[in-house]
Amino acid sequence: MKGYVRFLSFGIALLALTSPVGRLEAAPRGVPVASELVVAGSEIACGVDPTVYPAADYLLNMGAAEILFKAGADGIIRPSLAKEAIQLDEHSWEIRLRPEAVFWSGTPVTAEAVVASLMRSKELDMKANPYLKGMTFSAAGRDTIRVVTDAANVDIAENLSYPQLVIHNTAAPYTYNGVSSADYTGMYRIVSFEPSRRMVFEKNENYWGTKPEIQRVIHEQIGDSDARVMAALSGQYHVVMDIDRTAYKQFDENAASHIVMVPGAQTMTIYLNAEKDALRDERVRRALSWGLDRRELILLGMEGLSEPVTTWLGANPAYADIKNAFFDSYDPKKAAALLDEAGWLLGDDGYRRKDGAALAMTVRSFRNDKALGEAVQIQWRRLGVNVSVRHGDYSLMSDAYKSGDWDGAIEGWGTFGNILGFLNTQYGASGAANYGRYRDDRVDELLSRLAAAGDREERGKIARELSLHIAEKSPAVYICPRPQITAVSNNLQGFVPHFRQFENVVNANLRIVK
Repeated sequence: MKGYVRFLSFGIALLALTSPVGRLEAAPRGVPVASELVVAGSEIACGVDPTVYPAADYLLNMGAAEILFKAGADGIIRPSLAKEAIQLDEHSWEIRLRPEAVFWSGTPVTAEAVVASLMRSKELDMKANPYLKGMTFSAAGRDTIRVVTDAANVDIAENLSYPQLVIHNTAAPYTYNGVSSADYTGMYRIVSFEPSRRMVFEKNENYWGTKPEIQRVIHEQIGDSDARVMAALSGQYHVVMDIDRTAYKQFDENAASHIVMVPGAQTMTIYLNAEKDALRDERVRRALSWGLDRRELILLGMEGLSEPVTTWLGANPAYADIKNAFFDSYDPKKAAALLDEAGWLLGDDGYRRKDGAALAMTVRSFRNDKALGEAVQIQWRRLGVNVSVRHGDYSLMSDAYKSGDWDGAIEGWGTFGNILGFLNTQYGASGAANYGRYRDDRVDELLSRLAAAGDREERGKIARELSLHIAEKSPAVYICPRPQITAVSNNLQGFVPHFRQFENVVNANLRIVK
């Protein structure tokens, strides 16, 4: 069916514990306006290569990198670096680029350059690959890209709004600290980088879009959660991300900054390593899910700032009807019966054993999830599982995924966007986020059906069936959506709350009034 791309709109509920902050107001006459924005978070970009996770998220967040299409705060996907997308027939699209757009180096953003960028991401980035799978890209002119899809009626804008698909000049070398050679299109360009400390950006005078008033952006890493809170309360930073859930009430009377809290479209999940002997048994995995009191977890680990979900897609507003379809109650008796049936019997010391081996688990957590991990530990120990929690930065979790030194890992992946890509990434046999190497013939069959589905209604029906099947088989345990808590200076105007806040702090309309 020919026609302009139809953009998705979901009812994204934004909870802002502030007066309106998205509206740009003129500074009073005579009030000086600052030219340097200082942002802090638990991490900064790990380098300048967008194919190395999580560099792309932070480069997008700081206004350095851009993607072709982007979800707004209202959940609608709109053109960004692209000008428009036109569907020619069931399998063919044209993407029109902005002819005025150039890379930082001054090189034009042509169709050939964009195709080369996407292909580099597809080749080098396992997280990006699923969103380009089944699509052929070619230059049909200087500013026009032709896309041919294997499946009918693929939503191209939705696929290409994935944050790992930032457009970069492939002629530039993306060495770890090569700030002088990295070549993006954003309103700010990198001028210095100190790994694990700070990244500094200055205004890109050749930017194709609305040029920002603020001249310079500094992004600093503050790994300690208490130190981030103190930094925000002090007024020395304009935006501080990753505020710990236990601290948000400290800002009620703070004169320097206020809290913006937005429910993210992402599901807090305990991924299970299905390669471990005990966790190969579906009964054990299901017992772990029945044995979690999610409301208590949310109270102890998230200050009560969320609601339970028991399916992976449950945090996506479009799939709210299945958010508690399985494990809809806390049932430790059912959990204990499943563990007994699997041969893991409770000993006098309170722990379960089978053939002389203890039922023991190492659970990994990072960022603000230390308290959540400890709450999970307490609850699973009630079942007789000997749980230890290891908390650290994401690099430690990544190393554990590679080495296999983990049984459970707490992460919050986004569920908004291309559902086929997400489910393939999470649960496909070779999915980049299928860390536990879960294998299921029914999952593979449903993924194939989802890929071949001809319209959005059919895709939604299959996605629900797949999500419910996965929830029942329990390769992971689902808890709740993660609340995003950000401290914003009272002197900053134009800040926009967003359900993907970790990619949407810097915008061209920000102003700092002294």
